[in-house]
Amino acid sequence: MTPAWKRRLAFTRMGRWYTGLTIAIGLAATNTGNNLLFLVLGLLLASIVVSGILSEQSLKGVRVERRLPAVVTAGQPALIGLLARNGKERAPSFSLEIREARGDVAGRGFLVLLPARQAAEVAYRFLPQRRGVHRFEQIEVATRAPFGLFEKSRPVDAPGELVVFPRQVPAPPSSSGALAREGERPQDRIGLGLEVHSLRDHRAGEDARSIHWKSSARAGRLIGVDREQERRKRVCVMLDQRPLEGEPLERAVELAAALVTRELEHGAEVSLALAGQFLPAASGEAHRHAALRMLALVQPGPGLPSPQPDREASLREVRP
Repeated sequence: MTPAWKRRLAFTRMGRWYTGLTIAIGLAATNTGNNLLFLVLGLLLASIVVSGILSEQSLKGVRVERRLPAVVTAGQPALIGLLARNGKERAPSFSLEIREARGDVAGRGFLVLLPARQAAEVAYRFLPQRRGVHRFEQIEVATRAPFGLFEKSRPVDAPGELVVFPRQVPAPPSSSGALAREGERPQDRIGLGLEVHSLRDHRAGEDARSIHWKSSARAGRLIGVDREQERRKRVCVMLDQRPLEGEPLERAVELAAALVTRELEHGAEVSLALAGQFLPAASGEAHRHAALRMLALVQPGPGLPSPQPDREASLREVRP
């Protein structure tokens, strides 16, 4: 863990020239004994001291945190927020640069002024080129105030992880035979649907929409109808990643992600079978994110058990 007192100090280009000039005037004053040169030397050294005090005052009491987006896809830009809070009672902070350090992602933001007891957020653009986990380790808060001679920075431990979903690619077209078999299918049990399952006597207090009016007219009494439950289309996307690596693995993962997204958008319940992992069939946006997250973390895995498809679902097998 990085201690709160730790600082890093680096010369700026102007600071190197300023320091060189200070040393030169110091040598000249020592050799000549000129009081004016000693006075100038004192002013130069005093400005360095003042710069150190004011830069420390800008960094002191500043807390930072990172705000990660909920969904990030490879090849598509996203914004990562950096939130800074000034905990000092009265003193503002000036010229703050907030940047990522020692992680997989590089990014930075700049705040000209952060008033006392207030917060401000900056964001940087992140364009991931690969799927999978991107790790964050530290955030550096740096300032060159007030004279731009030195850059003083304070590292802050801020570990985090961001899972980037596979790159979006077009899904392969479905065959006409498969399309003819798709859709909701009736089941031999009572539920919500359109097909008639059975007729029975109407029960008191039951919804009038359950009355079968033609049968009631013929029987001379109220006849109720039970509808047949319909089962939504279920699809299992299966990917055996064991023999794949490199570019073929990436293409297979992207194709699997495209199939999952397409089937969910068409109203199906989708399950996902990988070598060593299985995601039960479900639908909705949360399920799509869970499936894409599983695919984002796929690695070649020799020795893993073979993927087992959902026996009740139609199969979409991914072939690179």
